[in-house]
Amino acid sequence: MTPSTPAVPTYRVTIRLYVLFSLLTAVSAATSGLVLLFLARPYISDLTAPNAWRATVMLFSGAAISGGLAALVGLVFGLRFQGRIRGIVRKAEAIAPPGNGGDSLRVTDDLGALDAAVGRLSLSMDRFVRDSDILTRLPEGMLLLGPRRELLSFNTTAEVILELTLEQYKAMSILAQQGPFPGGAANLGLSRLLDEAAAGERSVRMSEVSVATARGRRMLLEMTVQHREWGQDSSALVLLFQDATEKRRIREEIRKADQLALLGGMAARVAHEIRTPLATIRGLVELLQADVPEGDARAEYITRMIQAVDRQDQIVEKLLTLSRPEPDTWQPVGMAELLADVLRMLPVDPRLRAPAPAAGLPPVWGDPVRLGEVFTNLIRNALEAIPPTGVVEVTVSTAPRERLRVIVRNTGTGIPLELRERIFQPFYTTKQRGTGLGLAISRQIVEAHRGTLTVLSDGSSETSFVVEMPTTRPADEAPRERTRVARGSDG
Repeated sequence: MTPSTPAVPTYRVTIRLYVLFSLLTAVSAATSGLVLLFLARPYISDLTAPNAWRATVMLFSGAAISGGLAALVGLVFGLRFQGRIRGIVRKAEAIAPPGNGGDSLRVTDDLGALDAAVGRLSLSMDRFVRDSDILTRLPEGMLLLGPRRELLSFNTTAEVILELTLEQYKAMSILAQQGPFPGGAANLGLSRLLDEAAAGERSVRMSEVSVATARGRRMLLEMTVQHREWGQDSSALVLLFQDATEKRRIREEIRKADQLALLGGMAARVAHEIRTPLATIRGLVELLQADVPEGDARAEYITRMIQAVDRQDQIVEKLLTLSRPEPDTWQPVGMAELLADVLRMLPVDPRLRAPAPAAGLPPVWGDPVRLGEVFTNLIRNALEAIPPTGVVEVTVSTAPRERLRVIVRNTGTGIPLELRERIFQPFYTTKQRGTGLGLAISRQIVEAHRGTLTVLSDGSSETSFVVEMPTTRPADEAPRERTRVARGSDG
């Protein structure tokens, strides 16, 4: 791919083809004349001396003239053929030039030079096909940048990752305003990375580089920039990259798992250190309540104490659920029946609407108690968030890929974009008396059931919490049940 201008071929020829052609044709013509002279000897000997001498001179002269004309014809044809050969060799060397360091070949004639050039061209084409196949299969995107950071080459993976057709950006600086990464603050990290690699003439790697593509898509890429020589007085850069979003997601999952592990240990200690004293306090307060006569003003204070103790016990229970969201049992759960039970347990509210679901909905697999807790929490949150004129609607329907979808939609309030993921973080709440555990627990339970819990909102007047769960039997359900039974029998 190195640009080069065709130059004089670098082969060294021992015998030029036009010289060889001239010699061969001249010798052939002269030999033919001498053979005729030899064959005409008997007839010449019968002639008189003057005539014999004249005939001999004429035959020698004819042979010499024939040889000269043949040499001239051979020279013309040799020069023409040599010109064609030299042109072919030039083109071949422009595509597959010989290596540096004076490795020009010594050949016997121009045909040998042509054979050497074609051999190098064949080898170069083989390497090109092989390298092209490697670049296509490369799991990383590759961009080859020239001395001015212009795009010279790329592979298919780069187009797939960037979701761009890169052919239109060839010979254009990748950081140009019309380039694949328009220059500006959004691509400042990429610009600095290229500057560092070019200035230090070395390879530079960064695990996360924020970029913005020509389509306005913001991405997080893991990049490696390699410095390469480009001709005699310039250099090029090879930019290798892959999408780092998935790696960040995995890191977030690991961080979340670590947090849950820490929370689980803390919850166990809380259950041991707080729940027992709380039960003792509640029992003593109930004894006090029994001794207080009816109509005594102190009865209201005792009732408030019991409510506060119950609230603390609920917080402890939520912490335990958050640390252990896995279902206690796997069984088919009819979603229509489950939601009907949840709605019956909630206080009657005219703002709550639940249209009858379609008949024949497949069941989901999981723990009905845990799933009931999820939808109770979602519906209560929606009712608490909306104004008196708002509406909460609960719908059930099938979804693609053998899944069931439940949507808890409310009108009258929205969730800003920057808070749509934060609301699922433990202890984050927008309520004055909230614990910030309800939505975090709900998502943990749904994900433990192999489902997803997401939020959609216009940010001002409408919000929907969408739960999708598979309707297929979990593959590891039987081993879990056997393990649970075995542990129960051991106890």
